[in-house]
Amino acid sequence: MLRFISSTVLIRACLTLPLAAEPLAAQTIMPPVVLPPPNTSLIVPELPALPAIPSLPTPATSSVPPFVPPVLPAEMPTPTAATTLDESSTVITAASVSMIPLPKWYNLAYWFGPTPWDIGFELGINGAEGINQALSFRTGGHLKRETEFWKFDTTLVYNKNTANDVETQNNALLDVRIDRKLGESPWSLFFLNQELYDEFQAYDIRVSMNSGAGYQFIDTEHLDLIGRFGSGASHEFGGPDDRWAYEALFGMEYDHELSKTQRISAKVDYFPEWEDFDLYRVVTDIGWEIDLDRPGNMSLKFSVIDRYDSTPNGADPNEINYSVLLIWGI
Repeated sequence: MLRFISSTVLIRACLTLPLAAEPLAAQTIMPPVVLPPPNTSLIVPELPALPAIPSLPTPATSSVPPFVPPVLPAEMPTPTAATTLDESSTVITAASVSMIPLPKWYNLAYWFGPTPWDIGFELGINGAEGINQALSFRTGGHLKRETEFWKFDTTLVYNKNTANDVETQNNALLDVRIDRKLGESPWSLFFLNQELYDEFQAYDIRVSMNSGAGYQFIDTEHLDLIGRFGSGASHEFGGPDDRWAYEALFGMEYDHELSKTQRISAKVDYFPEWEDFDLYRVVTDIGWEIDLDRPGNMSLKFSVIDRYDSTPNGADPNEINYSVLLIWGI
């Protein structure tokens, strides 16, 4: 009996359970979402329009200039004058500022500009020892400089000879020449000063000063020929002829560069007196210079200097000095 009742309850529970669960499943399970076909466009809802933002006014002209990158030069520019906009403002450009350090006051460039100077010292010695003793000594130097408008050339020569401890020669000659160029013209103005000291002349020292005009006959890279004509005066101090002699001047200067290592130079100056052309002086200076390979600033020079005076006052009118010199250039 009990088994029958339990079987009946179990069958009834099984029959009533689907009927009670069906309404709950229908309320909680969502139907599947069906996407539209690919060729169907989706409808996007329209958003409300935003209020317009007021824009700033555009300036008529821009006050800020465009950036331009600077161009660096390959080399340092040559200093030039500053560009002047008006009388009250001046613009200093980069080219107007020199980056070269200024020379000191004790340098020649401080007083005469950056143009280089040609400076050299010369020395020549010849001697003999034995039954007879002899010593021939010559020294001196030169100082030269040429710019756009000026040419400066000065030389100093000193000679001293002894034989058996007896002095046979002792003299010095200073020659200073200054030329003022006249632009592109072959003409120029010059000043010449010669001072001679000689212990074997009737005077102690002779001073000669002349000026005039020069003409450039040849002016090339390797050949230079100039002629001079002028006037001046000379005076012999410490001698019997104590007067100022007024003289004319006819001169010639020749420079020829034979090669990169050889040069020939010659100077001839003829000084006749205006009152009597039979009274005259002639000074001739000829040199042949050869550069040495080592050291590079040394050269060998063959030199001949001849001085003639038609009024020697008892001394030899003609005196010739020839020598072989070693020149040290700085």
